[in-house]
Amino acid sequence: MCFKIRVLITISKPDITFYELDSDTVLSELKALGLSILRGGLLDAGQSYYYTTLWGVKEAVKYVRAVYSFPKYETARTDCDDFAVLMKGLLSAEFGLSDIGINFGDAPGGYHAFNVARVEERRVIIEPQTGEVFEIGERGYIPREVLQ
Repeated sequence: MCFKIRVLITISKPDITFYELDSDTVLSELKALGLSILRGGLLDAGQSYYYTTLWGVKEAVKYVRAVYSFPKYETARTDCDDFAVLMKGLLSAEFGLSDIGINFGDAPGGYHAFNVARVEERRVIIEPQTGEVFEIGERGYIPREVLQ
């Protein structure tokens, strides 16, 4: 007789701190980074945007990647833009973080989609396919366009 043992691991949702920005500040910060704003402006113009600390973003990303089954990369089916949309949606749905953009720009492998999130007084890159969080300009990632 063969028994399969399942170990259940519980993952607790991190308690992150939230900060609020008005949409005009978000727009001016994105423009100051030299980003082209897709669709001509913010999707939630006139509303508040919410962000957290660097620790909060890292913990939130770890949480959604542990709780949700991310798809396997497959060209033209589940590729970089799909991961960027998924990451933004999950961080918004699970944590209420709205100051996270779907970005398009340069990466070591060529033109790429990823996320940029506000933390403290700056913005950082989230590579949604791996869950890594790092500074803009590091690792050859340069955001060019954003859907916020």
